[in-house]
Amino acid sequence: MPSHRRRFLAVPAAALTALAVAQAVTPVSAVAVPATDVAATLAARTTSVPAADDISGSGPAVVWRQKTSADTSAHGWLAVSGGTPQDLGRLADDGETVNVDTVSVQDGVVAVATSANPNGALADHVTLRHLDSGDQDVLPVAYDSSGAVGDERYRGQAGDGILVQQSYDDASAYRVRLVLRTPGSEDRTLLSDDEQYEILASDAHGALVLRRTAPGWDHEIVYVDFATGAKVTVAEPTTDELPQGLEFTPGHVGVIDGATLTEWRRSAPGDGPSTVTLPVGGARWISDDTLAWYQWSAVDGSNELFAMSRDGSTAAKDLGGTFTDLAVGDDGRMRVSLYRPDVDAAIQTLADGRVSTAAGDATTIPAGPARLDALALSDGALYTADDSSRRQGVLLRSRLSAGPAGASASTPSRVLAYTGGLVHQTLAAAGGRVLVEQSGASEPGHFQVYEDGNLVGTPLNYDNVSAVSVVDFDGERVLVSDRTTTADGTLLLYTFADGHTQRVPSGSVLNGGAVYSSVRNGTTSTWSIRRTDLATGTASTVATVNCLPGGLQARGSRILLTTCGAGSSTGLLLKEGSSAGATVDASVRAPILGTDVLYTFTESSDGGAVTLNAQPLDGTATAAQPLFTLPQKANSAAAERWAVDRDAPWAAWLDDAGVTHVTWAGVPTAASAAAPTGFSPNGDGSADTWAPAWTYNRPVSWTLTLKSSTTQVRSLTGTASGGKVAPVWNGTTQTGGAATEGAYTWTLTVRDTVTGRAAADVTGKVTLRRAAPAATVTAPAVASSAASTASVPVTWSAKTAGVKSYDIGWRVATRDSAGVWKLGPLQTWRTGTTVTSAVFGKAGSPVKPVAGLTYRFYVRAHDDAGQTGAWSKAVTTGIPVDDRATALRYTGSWKSVAASGAWSGTERTSAAKGAYVSFSADGTQLRIVATRKSNGGRFAVVVDGKTVGTVNTYAAKTAYRQVVFTRTLGTTIKTHKVQLWILSGSTPGRSTVALDAVMVTR
Repeated sequence: MPSHRRRFLAVPAAALTALAVAQAVTPVSAVAVPATDVAATLAARTTSVPAADDISGSGPAVVWRQKTSADTSAHGWLAVSGGTPQDLGRLADDGETVNVDTVSVQDGVVAVATSANPNGALADHVTLRHLDSGDQDVLPVAYDSSGAVGDERYRGQAGDGILVQQSYDDASAYRVRLVLRTPGSEDRTLLSDDEQYEILASDAHGALVLRRTAPGWDHEIVYVDFATGAKVTVAEPTTDELPQGLEFTPGHVGVIDGATLTEWRRSAPGDGPSTVTLPVGGARWISDDTLAWYQWSAVDGSNELFAMSRDGSTAAKDLGGTFTDLAVGDDGRMRVSLYRPDVDAAIQTLADGRVSTAAGDATTIPAGPARLDALALSDGALYTADDSSRRQGVLLRSRLSAGPAGASASTPSRVLAYTGGLVHQTLAAAGGRVLVEQSGASEPGHFQVYEDGNLVGTPLNYDNVSAVSVVDFDGERVLVSDRTTTADGTLLLYTFADGHTQRVPSGSVLNGGAVYSSVRNGTTSTWSIRRTDLATGTASTVATVNCLPGGLQARGSRILLTTCGAGSSTGLLLKEGSSAGATVDASVRAPILGTDVLYTFTESSDGGAVTLNAQPLDGTATAAQPLFTLPQKANSAAAERWAVDRDAPWAAWLDDAGVTHVTWAGVPTAASAAAPTGFSPNGDGSADTWAPAWTYNRPVSWTLTLKSSTTQVRSLTGTASGGKVAPVWNGTTQTGGAATEGAYTWTLTVRDTVTGRAAADVTGKVTLRRAAPAATVTAPAVASSAASTASVPVTWSAKTAGVKSYDIGWRVATRDSAGVWKLGPLQTWRTGTTVTSAVFGKAGSPVKPVAGLTYRFYVRAHDDAGQTGAWSKAVTTGIPVDDRATALRYTGSWKSVAASGAWSGTERTSAAKGAYVSFSADGTQLRIVATRKSNGGRFAVVVDGKTVGTVNTYAAKTAYRQVVFTRTLGTTIKTHKVQLWILSGSTPGRSTVALDAVMVTR
């Protein structure tokens, strides 16, 4: 058959040891995220286990077969001397029972077998690529899958030619022959009259062929020399099971039995074999310098690769890691794909029984996009399940955040490694935990919960998970549907903490430690939404609806019926405690209820694209905003390539290039707020403006409106690129006039500057005061005027409007060690009090009042504008000295008398003319306290030897603790000598003086 020649990127022979062929990358368009979204991306995760097989090597060139991702067919790959691999293109389907070497390299020629059938088929042509010249030869293969006469099957490469199994009819029976096809030459028959061929090894000079010989379908392994056509039988197995091991090196072919190698020289196969005793039994692969074999390990239940030098010069060694697809190239060197945890996989050369470290002896296998089998979002954490990474599946988590700089995602961290399971069918996340199924179809399954990689609770086990599906998961419990629930209209509720199971009605969901179910009210057309607390078992009706509920969802205090009524395409959103709700469109897909966000779907006019929308449930604007167009699934059995977060406003989707996109679906929220309740624009430098502040997690535009009653007084607007809203009101109206005093209602409206979504309005009140708050304080001048004991009633009151609280202070003058009277510092008695009176000297008093001392009281006010006024003028209260004090010296006839109404319960009486009492008065004012009675007499007051007054204590009715005399002694404290002399009565029956106390103000 003729060949077709075309040019290929040439690789000069001199550069074969250092080639770096650029890998072709085809851009993959992603589903566009609208420019009005707050979004971030996670780079496409690459996998270090791209499952390379069909390894073939020839000198510095190595080729292999590899799938680049879960969604593409196998490609051929080429690397030279460890250089950058080159993608050779898609390969043919090799699903036939016999082996088809779809990619190989021999003598600097790469053979790639492909098919023109877009649905995949055995090769219908083989492209031969010459690395030195860059030429390409295309050799056709007449494959039609019929097996009839003329049908051809590609069986392997032979240098710059190919080996083809060709069907024919020799007029007596159906037969096949093995032909060598080279560019520009006629086919040459190598073997014929057989039933089938399998090429076990080949190069440019010969091939080891497993024949199915006619007419008895016996098995025979022969070596065919292409140059001479010589054939030698290497083995005659009774079945198609290969011998323990085969040798195919540049110099020899042979078979291994135990530790015995029987080999023929390829230069003279007819000379007969020789026998070689190997240094180890059980070797399966032999290269020019290495023996290799697998050995079972009881430790981890796996086959581990052992190797040693062929001549026994090095001992056998477990090479470690995971090795697959060993092959001996036409250069006599052994190559293998090597995988180690967290290390890139590579095509590695074995030399003298060891993994070679020589330059160019390892080629990193290209790591394509990881097969992300599932996306899950929970409370701002993105979980991705990757079943193709490093021989194990891994579950990765990235924390998501939306701040003033936009959305961001943390570097993915591993939270779980697993060895198998249909994770993409069951992955769920809630409460910082993930639920996965680790099993295979029609195999025992385990639904398990992990937290930070640690198994939590008791797994839920099933003998067969093929009919089991997860309905809901809250981190503590799971609702599942299985064969039994389908039969009786229930769901299984399983608690992982203790393995407890119970049945709940079909359609139930989990929310806030409770299970929600819809129950028909008897035979009526109404349905109750029931909430059952799982801790107490208490059940309550949280809503009643007049329609047949479809799917039920619950988040926080909201409930969503995905449909409301049989055959309906409309849902109903309501709150617990209310049966009135808002309708929700469910015509495209069932809406999804999240915390404070509702996800809905719209469809393009041609019905080809479905858009996910987010509708904020808090805020002033609740219009749905488009997030992204849903990406299509890889196939019907694959997982959805998008997810929404039902606990935080996030959504995510995966594009065809393996890039994960996350987008924020919420509204701005305030992380902090400070709004003073008042201010006083009076120019005193204190609180002259009202300056509230709110810090949002997003860049926002804002409007602050101030109203007096219903009248708008002022409106302020601005933009906060960093999220900090900081308006300032100076107390003026919109026209610049002075706003009147009083309370104002304010409303802050905030809108995201990127998405246009509005946050919830914030409202409050602020009071404007121009005058500083003031208050007055009152107290008796002498404590005895109010009570018979040392306690002082103090009252205070506001002098200005808007006073909300008071501070009460006091001071007292005391004599120091030198005998000098000094006024002490102002001390606080009450702070921020709202009461308007108290008794100094009773419970809560800072000190116990002392006789002879004068106490001064002050007050200052706080108003509703946040102002604090100045301290008021002081009022003074003196604590008088009792008549029994030693400081009072009595001369003449005096008598001490008990009197409950008197100060301290006693008084000193005298009716003897000329009797007197003397004392020193160190102060500025003198007060005499006495009892007025019907027999009250008179006394004279003498200060510093001079009579300054006469007092008559007569009264028709007895009155105790009366200040009967007051005298200012001066403006400064000086010592004065005071005497009180008893005078003759005005009448014989009015001559008794009852002295109670004296008070000197200091």
